[in-house]
Amino acid sequence: MSGTFLSRVENKERPVESAPTKIVEAFGLGKCPKLVSQVASPDIDVRVNALAVLCDEFRNPYSVDGCVRAGVVPILAQMIVDPDYVTRARASEALHLAAIDSNGFAAILERQDIVFPRLLAGFDDPSEEVRGFVYNCLLSTTRTSDGVEANVAYEVPRAFVDAVRRDVRALKPIGLRALHNLVSNETGLTQALRANAVAAFIDLLTLDPLRATPVDNEVVTEAARTLGYICYDGRAKLPALEGGAVEKLVAIIKIKELSASVKIAVTVALMAITITNDGKIQANAFQGLDIVMRLLYDDSRAVVLNALKIISNLAVYPKNREEFINDSTCVVKIRKLSRSEDKLVAKHASATLEAVLWNP
Repeated sequence: MSGTFLSRVENKERPVESAPTKIVEAFGLGKCPKLVSQVASPDIDVRVNALAVLCDEFRNPYSVDGCVRAGVVPILAQMIVDPDYVTRARASEALHLAAIDSNGFAAILERQDIVFPRLLAGFDDPSEEVRGFVYNCLLSTTRTSDGVEANVAYEVPRAFVDAVRRDVRALKPIGLRALHNLVSNETGLTQALRANAVAAFIDLLTLDPLRATPVDNEVVTEAARTLGYICYDGRAKLPALEGGAVEKLVAIIKIKELSASVKIAVTVALMAITITNDGKIQANAFQGLDIVMRLLYDDSRAVVLNALKIISNLAVYPKNREEFINDSTCVVKIRKLSRSEDKLVAKHASATLEAVLWNP
C-alpha cells in the first residue's frame, strides 16, 4: 500500500521550457495581448508562427475582438510591405479575415490612415496570394457607406481599375465586385470614370464557349454587371457606345449554353445602354433583336424581365418596332406574358406590349 501511495505522489523533474518559436496559448485575458506581442516579434520564426495562429484564431469573433483591442490591426498593416513573403501572406490573410468581422472592420476604418496606404502598396506585391488577400480585404470594406467613403478617400477605385486590367484572370472578379460597390459613391464613380473604367470593363467582355472556364464566366458576369451599373450614369454611356459594348454584349448573349448569371448580367448591361438612341440603333446593327426576343422564352424569371425591359427600350426606334411587330411570335409571346400569374412579369409585359404596338 505504502509503495503504491508513494508512486502516486512522487516528485517529477521540472518540465522543459517550450522553444521560443512555439506559440503557446495564454490563459484568460492574457491570451490575445500575448499573441499580438508575438505577432510583433522581431524574430521572424516567432512572427510567422504567431501569424499562422492568429489566422486560425480570427475565425473566432471573440479572438478578433480581443486582438483588435490589443492593437493588432496597425501591426498587420505594416507587415503588408514586409520583405518576407510568408509574413506578407499571413498578415494580409489576417487583415482579410479581420475585415469580414464587424469589430475588425471597425478597427480597420479607425486606423485607415495606416491600413489603406499599406493595402494599396499590396496591389504591387509579386505574390498572387498576397494581392488576393489585399483585394478581398478591401472588397469587405466596401459593404457599408463608411467603408466606401474610406476607400474613395484613398482613391481605391482608380487602383482597382488598374488591377482589373493587368492582374491575373482569377483575381479580376474581386476587383470588379469592389468597383461595383465603389461607383455607388459619386466621387468613387468620378474616380473610376477618369481611370477609364468603362473601357476596362468592355475589354473583359470576351467569352470563348469552347474553352470557357468557371473563372472566365465569372469575369464576364462581373464585368457586365458592373458595366451595367455604371452606365446608369449618363457620363458612362458614351464611352460604352464608342467602345463597342453593345457589339460585345450581343455576341455573348448569342452563345447558347450560357449560365443564368451571365445572361442576367449581360441583359442588365444591355438594358442600361439601350436607353440611349445610339444604343437602340447599335442593337439593330449587330443583329441583337432576334436574340433578345429569344430570351422571352428563357427559364430564368430575371432574364425574361430584363428582356422585356430591353424590348421596351428598343421599340422606341421605329425600325426596331417594325421588326418586333413583323416577327411571327414576338407580340404573341409578350401578350401571353402580360396575362401571366406573376404580377411583376405581367406588369412589365403589358408596358412592353404597349411600347411595341405604339403608333405615332
